[in-house]
Amino acid sequence: MAASSEQIKEILALRDRKVTPKQIARKLGLRPAEVKDIIQTQLNANPEKYSQPKKLPKLKECLIDSQGFDRFFGSQIIKRDRKGLSQVMVTRTDGQHHLVTTFLIDAWCLGVKNAMGPRKVKTTDYPLMREQAYATTMDDSYRTISLEQVQSVIYGAVDYAKHLGIDPHKDFERAKSHLEPRMDNLVRHEFGKNGKPYYFAGPYDNPEKIIAKLRESVGEGNFKYTVGMDLGMGTVL
Repeated sequence: MAASSEQIKEILALRDRKVTPKQIARKLGLRPAEVKDIIQTQLNANPEKYSQPKKLPKLKECLIDSQGFDRFFGSQIIKRDRKGLSQVMVTRTDGQHHLVTTFLIDAWCLGVKNAMGPRKVKTTDYPLMREQAYATTMDDSYRTISLEQVQSVIYGAVDYAKHLGIDPHKDFERAKSHLEPRMDNLVRHEFGKNGKPYYFAGPYDNPEKIIAKLRESVGEGNFKYTVGMDLGMGTVL
């Protein structure tokens, strides 16, 4: 006789509690082979739901440039704002190497503007790489933050940009694997500039496409942008 829907639910609940198929079968009065078949069928039908998450290497540190720290966690008074950009780095330790993942956050408009990694760096080379990564920021400095704070910045930026019709960078899905599952009740941050989206075009952007999305999502006059004159679109401040 086939297992009932209630028995299947109980089998899956016991599996999640690490109970073996043989123990489950004994408890429910089923054959072990039958329990294994049910579990495998559910795994095949719902691989994302029932697959065991891969354990990540140990977290070493999470960093953000000092201006980004001020923007999201400090006074929010930034003397020299770098077009709304902040760089976040998440580093994990894997034997003789560190695995480094970086995210370029555009707090004014695009959300996750760029994402890279995880990339393998020798532990002996990591300190220099870290200094060089933040040497390109305005104040050449960075601050240590928690993984929860990292998630609040990155996922807040993703949500803000999606509200504008803008998806995160194409490599975000791979990079976010080192963030761990999204936590509940993350701190909320303010995005945009002076209450409105402000798009500052970069050299690898498609300004026409982004501006069209902004017009569609928030309407003409409800956002600002700056693009190069060579694009024939002028500059709006």
